Amino acid sequence: MVMIETFLGMAKYLSPREDDDWSDRLNYLITPNILLAFSVLISFKQFGGRPIECMFPNKFPGSWEQYAENYCWSQDTYFVEPTQHVELLKEKERYTPERQLSYYQWVPFFLLLQAAFFRAPSYLWKYFSNSSGIRIHEVVEKAKDTSNVEEEVREKNITILMRHLSAALRFQRRMVKKKVVVHKTVTCLNWQYSSSFISSIYLFTKTLYFLNVFAQLWLMNYFLRTNKYQWYGFGVVQDIVFGTPWERSGFFPRSAVCDFEVRQVANIQKYSVQCVLVINIFNEKIFVLLWFWYFVLLFCTAVSFIQWLILLSFPCFSRWFVSQHLELSSLAGFVPTSVRSHKEVARFVENYLHRDGVFVLRMVSSHAGIIFATDLVQALWKAYYGIEEEKKELESPMSDQTTQETQVRHRKGKKSMIDYLEGGNFSTSLLPTTPDYEESSSSESDSPKRQSNTVAI
Repeated sequence: MVMIETFLGMAKYLSPREDDDWSDRLNYLITPNILLAFSVLISFKQFGGRPIECMFPNKFPGSWEQYAENYCWSQDTYFVEPTQHVELLKEKERYTPERQLSYYQWVPFFLLLQAAFFRAPSYLWKYFSNSSGIRIHEVVEKAKDTSNVEEEVREKNITILMRHLSAALRFQRRMVKKKVVVHKTVTCLNWQYSSSFISSIYLFTKTLYFLNVFAQLWLMNYFLRTNKYQWYGFGVVQDIVFGTPWERSGFFPRSAVCDFEVRQVANIQKYSVQCVLVINIFNEKIFVLLWFWYFVLLFCTAVSFIQWLILLSFPCFSRWFVSQHLELSSLAGFVPTSVRSHKEVARFVENYLHRDGVFVLRMVSSHAGIIFATDLVQALWKAYYGIEEEKKELESPMSDQTTQETQVRHRKGKKSMIDYLEGGNFSTSLLPTTPDYEESSSSESDSPKRQSNTVAI
């Protein structure tokens, strides 16, 4: 019960992430869980039961039998064909690498080590993806929020993701435009601020997955010491096809021989006993299954790596991805077959999203669905071209000319005190303008002139 509780406690740490694909989960989630289950199964038989049972002479008491079995389990045994007599083998020929059996004690620990190797690349991806400005794990997790079925929550999450991605992409463009060097000593660390950092790290992680599977196949052959065949799985299948039984092949033999000594007073008695390795019944099935599973995993990882390498290396696939989502959106006036839309999409992908932006959108589309990804692409599209229109208005020549005319008008409207005094138009509340009698006389003198003019007409 204690081991089961320990296993369940460890299993909760092997939870899936949100920034991966199906082949990644086969490597860091499914395979480690399978290895942990096999390790627990072997440990039950190995530490909780009798993994080895030996046949002793009748004169052996019960304490000697227990001692001999523990000794043979802790020390190495060797394989002898049923048709061959043990006494005919010399001592130097018994514990040779071809006959020696020493792997079965370490099978649970070997499986745990393999599980750790399969899990390690995911931690590398987790660390480097969080060190970048685009926190892809949180982005995809927000996009997969179950509350997105509500319209208000969905629009709010789209706005939050749009602002986060816009800020991160703007920061990357600013770093490139201003040629900012953060790490001047170790310049390679500046790569994390580039617009292709996350996608490159993801491809590197997939490369580690592929190399790890290949290394585990080689390590399994070395651990089992199957020097008879270059690849263990093919050798087992060949033995099964040609009808070669385990008694002759030597792979996971059920029966083995153990040599041990018993000291009696001044005499040293040497015994060779035949033992049954019940644990090898489980080991054989487990390692055959693992070998073929690793072979399938190697193929799946290679296919996934090639797929992502093509999608991220060629910009035409990025433009096609964005164009397809914009066509599905409610964006008015977008025609994917027109030349104008094609140029706008190319500028949107090359100048704004770049490779990392398209990579994040692909992850959102594969995990949260095409509908949410379409709305997010549309929000980023409107944000980008909204900024472009503001830039055009600020940088247009008409706005510059209008600004210059306004400044000249303001300069013309401003006069100094001397200009007011020289023009004679200066007046204040303390000095009256024209006397009242002058105004009345001038008006009286003007009236006959108007009358004379009227008569003349």
